[in-house]
Amino acid sequence: MIIGCGRFGSRAARQLLGKRPGSKITIVDSDEKTLQKGIDLPIERVVSDGLSYLDRVLLDGSSRDYIIPAVPFHLAFEFILLRLKPLGAKRVRVPPLQELPHLMIGKTGDLYASFADFLCPDDCPEPSRYCTVTKKKRPKPLFKALADLTGPFDSMTIGSRQLGLGVGGFRSDILKDLVETIKRKRERNRTCLISTSCRCHAVISALSFR
Repeated sequence: MIIGCGRFGSRAARQLLGKRPGSKITIVDSDEKTLQKGIDLPIERVVSDGLSYLDRVLLDGSSRDYIIPAVPFHLAFEFILLRLKPLGAKRVRVPPLQELPHLMIGKTGDLYASFADFLCPDDCPEPSRYCTVTKKKRPKPLFKALADLTGPFDSMTIGSRQLGLGVGGFRSDILKDLVETIKRKRERNRTCLISTSCRCHAVISALSFR
């Protein structure tokens, strides 16, 4: 399932179909005109708010092999926050994480980290040991660095798997399991960091329970 049918979403659909022509792909966007961009592609199109659709699909027990975020917000975090709000969860400020590379704060307070200080090519194959642009050896993957963080918080990371060149996604079961894990571990006023990360890039958000 691809959430968002802009430049990255439509490109993801083409990449996946090129790699596995028989794949069943659903692409979701609230703008019907935007969904017509890939009109020649044999995919299912759904006109809907992406977060609401994802919530409905996973709420009824359905599952999708992979969720591919192609929207300008931290989809996994917003889904988890939506599910946990009835228990008192709220978005909070991400604490200082100076050990992470090239940090940048987004408009809604999400923190972005990246090993790159340049625009990565769309077709990067994400090799495990080095950067395709600089040819330099890469430190430990960013998702591992996030999982190893320690502090007055719990750090939970969703690893993004490369499904095609420049296309990353995560299994829907991981998202549902993480919601249940946070429910069990929740502690009042303790910050929970939730990150989505590939080897080189990450977005980090935070929530806490009242």
